[in-house]
Amino acid sequence: MRMSDVMDRFRIHEDSLTGETVYYTTHPTGVKIAICPKPEFKTAYATFGTKYGSIDNDFSVDGGEFTRVPDGIAHYLEHKLFENEDCGAFERYAKTGACANAYTGYDKTCYLFSCTRHFEEAFGILLDFVQKPFFTEETVEKERGIIAQEIKMYQDSPGWQVFANLMKAMYREHPVRIDVGGTVESISQITPELLYQCYHTFYNPDNMVLTVAGKVDPQRVLELCDELLQPKERHEIVRRSPEDDGKVVQSFIEQESDVPLPLFQLGFKQSYRRISERERILSGIFRSAVFGPISDFYDRMMRKKLINPGFGADSLYLRGASASLFQGMSASPETLRDEIFEEIERVKREGICPRLFECARRSCYGGMVTLFNNADDIADYLCDDLMFGTDTFVAARAAADVTVEEANELFREQYDISNSSLSVVRRGKEGN
Repeated sequence: MRMSDVMDRFRIHEDSLTGETVYYTTHPTGVKIAICPKPEFKTAYATFGTKYGSIDNDFSVDGGEFTRVPDGIAHYLEHKLFENEDCGAFERYAKTGACANAYTGYDKTCYLFSCTRHFEEAFGILLDFVQKPFFTEETVEKERGIIAQEIKMYQDSPGWQVFANLMKAMYREHPVRIDVGGTVESISQITPELLYQCYHTFYNPDNMVLTVAGKVDPQRVLELCDELLQPKERHEIVRRSPEDDGKVVQSFIEQESDVPLPLFQLGFKQSYRRISERERILSGIFRSAVFGPISDFYDRMMRKKLINPGFGADSLYLRGASASLFQGMSASPETLRDEIFEEIERVKREGICPRLFECARRSCYGGMVTLFNNADDIADYLCDDLMFGTDTFVAARAAADVTVEEANELFREQYDISNSSLSVVRRGKEGN
């Protein structure tokens, strides 16, 4: 195939704001592809991901009956794909010098590598092992013990406990309340047959994305995809999540552990709806302006010794679940919660400080532009864009022109103190 024929298959986006160029295409197999060449870079980074995570545990295919699979199976499947009949993918990567990894989240699983040399060999390994599952009773059983130990390790972690407890306090039915890895009991139900069923359901090219960034040639990447991506019969997946009544289950949950200071997470549950890129950017900006290190609130709480530099705010956006979160360590989480409540009510009355909003907006804009200085960040953002219909370039433009008036309106919507939960992990009375 001539070079012009290959390049004609791309939709090329040349962004005037950031100065970046991204090549988009949908491969004939159905895989969505995005490539951001950065010839001046020394490294290349690639991700091969599927829109399949721990919350996808109840589904139907092509209009069939719904299947409920054991919790943690998406994570289990991620572990098992690295092994095949001959040798593990990590052993193959080691021969190229590439650094490889993978992760499973609530709503996606991604396999990735970065390298400075031998990109084509490493890229070939990525596309090969993800498309060649190999499960036997023996290998699945062997992995069960490894993952069970991993689950127990997380359950002993105060940082995991405080978040997991918050999800249980906020959500009655939604699978976000279940750890990504499942439980020791749930993974005991996983079989090779179930792994193959989930693989063939969710590792379908129509459900997958491939992103590449750094020192790469888009034409050559697409040629390799033509050689290595395997066509499969396409099908329709319907995911089902339990309906949630919108109210938190309990407003306070506590656990004892050996920690020097109490850990806390405070969540504000929101009515779920799909939010725009502009709203995502606004949320981050006003969190920084109202609660971040530049804010008056942060300064007051530091002076009162209710927080330390680890204090922060974030958001949760998943299918069927949406929340604003605060986390950190505090000598008195309950007092800090009340202070946060008071600040929320004050900002709702008086509005966000325009000066601090502008400072936070400029910082956000700078961060959106400079993310293109890192191949890892580029590929990861493009992965989310392709998988969930977001748009990093739209987000960058939003950061350039959002207003404090928009932020005030969204702030009032996202923080309902009557629908919040506080999770605390603190040292027991006897120090246990």
